[in-house]
Formats: sequence, structure tokens, C-alpha cells
Amino acid sequence: MKSHITYEKLLELISLGIIRKTMIKNHIDNCDGLYPIKGAIYDGLYLGSPGEDIFLMLSFLDDKKMKEVAICFVKEFPTTLPLNHVNVAACIRCIYGQTDKQGVLTSEKSFEEMKEDKPDWNLSRKFLKIVYDLFKKNKNIYGLMILDEIEGHRLGDEALMYNNKDKLNKMEQSYLNCIKLAYECNSYKQMFSPYFWASNYFIKYGDKKKAIDYCKLAIKNANEYCDKYIKKDKKWPERFLSCLEYLKNNFSLGEWTEFYKKYKENLKSETLKISFEII
Repeated sequence: MKSHITYEKLLELISLGIIRKTMIKNHIDNCDGLYPIKGAIYDGLYLGSPGEDIFLMLSFLDDKKMKEVAICFVKEFPTTLPLNHVNVAACIRCIYGQTDKQGVLTSEKSFEEMKEDKPDWNLSRKFLKIVYDLFKKNKNIYGLMILDEIEGHRLGDEALMYNNKDKLNKMEQSYLNCIKLAYECNSYKQMFSPYFWASNYFIKYGDKKKAIDYCKLAIKNANEYCDKYIKKDKKWPERFLSCLEYLKNNFSLGEWTEFYKKYKENLKSETLKISFEII
């Protein structure tokens, strides 16, 4: 089996920058001084670049080359909050070989497909462990936070695919560490979104107590930080509504009335206000 690009071309691609352009286009002659890498995915310029190319090359890298790729990757990785955080997260997701945004939570069909395919993330984790250690050494708090967030998603996927409680516990710790780091680097999105994803994994796993706990935490922190991240977004009112619906269906009438009244009278977030108006 032959790799899609050479090791040297992979380093060249990474050196163009982790996220320089958001493009899904097969042929690009020139773009702000960048040039395409022949043979790379979408000529080296695409959403998530260079994550997918790294993933496809992992099995062709020995330990020495893998570390060199990791060093090159870390050198180009943002050290502070970028304007396009979503694309940076997509880059890490692609290193796991994942194109679906949230894995098994995307849909029931995606869940069944992943259970059948049984994705192997061992090489991805080997590479990202090197990256994680380099981020620690370089004190790149933002980088550590993103790695914890995406690893939390993958651990949650595995917990559900294999009905594995240990993976679920590791997922929880990964998300909690992500949130801790979010406060250190002022990443408002990660101050509430990991609580939401944790609630979803616990709901699907069937852990009612944890699901309730994390739905409540998602609402609490969203009220404080969501609008500092984004004020107008169609996805988050729907997501918070799902948390509220779960709480309403699993609280006693008295618990729900108390919870609803507490937040309804003290809503700071315009985004969350939409969810409360619907429920």
C-alpha cells in the first residue's frame, strides 16, 4: 500500500498553517501566497487542513517521523483563541479520521454505522499524545483544551459503541479538564458546550443521574457564557431546549417548577431565553 503523499510533502502542507483558508475546492492556482500540495486532500487547502492528510499518513510514519510531524504541527497550532475556532477543532477531529461532527450523536444511523465499522483511533491517539505533551511543554493552554474536548467526544462515542462505563468516566474527566482549561484561556464556548455534550452521552448511555446533573450545568453555564461566545445561532437554542425537555421529563413536577422559575426570572442569555420561551 502506498501513501497518498510523501512524508516531505506532509511537512510542507502542515507548514502552510493549521487553518489558513476554509475551502472545499479541487483546484486552486493561488490564494494569498499559498499554493496547493499536489496529491494532498483538496490540493492541501480544505476545511480541517491538514488533519485528514495527517490521519491518512499515520500508518506510514515510524516513531521518529511521527514526532517530527507532531513538532511541525505544534509549531503552526494557535496558542491563543483564533477567530475561527470551529475549523481548528475540525482539524483535530480529522486526525481521528472523523468527518461527522459529533460521531455517534449525529444520528441513529451514524451510531449504528460506527458500531459496525468499529473505528480504530490507536494511531491517532499515539500521535495526539505526542502533540499533547508538546503543548504541555510549550504551555499552550488553548491547544490542550481543544485536544481534551475532541478526545472527550471520541471517548463518549466508544462508551456508547461498546457499552463501556470506564470510557464514559474517562469522557467525563476529559470534558471537565477541557472546561477547566477554558477558564484559563477565556474560551467561552468551552465553558458550557462540554457540559451539553456530556449530558447527551449520559442520556444515550442511560445514566439518568449524570444526565440530569450535566443538563443543569449546561443551562447554568450557558446563562453565564453562551452570549459571550455567540448571540445569534440556530443550533444552540435547539440544543438547550433538548436539555430543558430532558429535565422536564425526568424531574418531579415540584423540581421542574422550581428549576424553571429560578432561571426564567434570572435569564442573562438571549440565546437561552429562546429555549425557555419554547419549553
